[in-house]
This record gives sequence, structure tokens and C-alpha cells, in this order.
Amino acid sequence: MTMCLLIDEDGRPRQYLEQMLSGLGLETSLTSGTDDAVRFCNDNSPDVVMVSARASGGAPKEFVKRLRLTARGKPPVVFLFADTPDTEMFGQTILEGAADVLMMPFDRDLLHFKLRQAGIAV
Repeated sequence: MTMCLLIDEDGRPRQYLEQMLSGLGLETSLTSGTDDAVRFCNDNSPDVVMVSARASGGAPKEFVKRLRLTARGKPPVVFLFADTPDTEMFGQTILEGAADVLMMPFDRDLLHFKLRQAGIAV
């Protein structure tokens, strides 16, 4: 089964996303911050990491850079943004190695498409 690490502090949107991921056949593990996420990636090697811009632990591009330097397996990262960030932030996260960026709200079909773009067979 494909494992997804979901990093988000906000309970309600996190639960909704967890349900969508489960419906696509992904096993989901949760952390609330990027520090825990890096440790989780080193211990468990998830297939994909989805991280909310609201997650504690620093700027999106810094998280991707840190994950690329330290995490075992180097899973693709999809960033979730609820508010429209500036285009520079989008570009920086992609340049640091994020697979994609996804704006909330989104539906199951768009999530499925973005996961496939990131190389996840769902």
C-alpha cells in the first residue's frame, strides 16, 4: 500500500484530506510539524509527503531543502496552500525539489491528478 505522510495542524481540513487520501487507497500517517515529519521520513520512508503551508517548522522551501538533505528515500513533496502565496514562494518550493503545489479547496479528482503528476500510482 502507498504511504502518505500528511503534515498539517488544522484538524478539520486534515481530516477531510485524510479521508480523500484513504479513498484513493493511500495509507496516511499524520504529523503536525516539519520537525516530526523529517524524523518520520527517516524512520518510515513514505511514498509521498503532503504538507500544509500552515504546518509548524518553517517556510515551505526550507522544509523541502531540509528533507532533501536528511530524509531517507527522498519522497516527493506536494505543498498545500489555503491562501494564495506569492508566485515566488511557489517557484522556490519547486526549485528546492517539491513535486507540486496544490491550492485548497480541491476535490478528489484534482488530488488524484496531482498525486499522479508527483509519480504516485493511485
